[in-house]
Amino acid sequence: MKRNRAIMTVASAMFEAFIKPEESELDKEEMIQARVAESSGIGSFNETDFIMFNGIEKVRPFADMLRNVDEELEDSIYGEPDFDIELHWKGGVMAQHQLWLGQEQQPSYLMDVAHPHLIYRVSADMTNQLIEVLGVDE
Repeated sequence: MKRNRAIMTVASAMFEAFIKPEESELDKEEMIQARVAESSGIGSFNETDFIMFNGIEKVRPFADMLRNVDEELEDSIYGEPDFDIELHWKGGVMAQHQLWLGQEQQPSYLMDVAHPHLIYRVSADMTNQLIEVLGVDE
């Protein structure tokens, strides 16, 4: 009996260590703040004129946006971004993105400022949520 328990304990530890993916701050819903500003264009980031979203319910749309982006695109995106978004997690983790906000029922596109060659597609449903959260009039 003790041997079976030991085997199960070892198997469980191996699963935790090797098979189960590490939880990120985002997965633990520990995003604590989103700062959103009208973009000043590709290559620059507006860090002064922003609106802050604080607390789990206010930042949830931004966490959902990151969690649900489609695979990265190989193509470039044309035009200038609409918004600069700075996201903060517990523990001091921070990321900056630029968002090309689509029209209602259309996809949007998101670029990680630290990796400008990576452009992600945001679903039409998520675009609709972002339009509402950001108070954008079409």
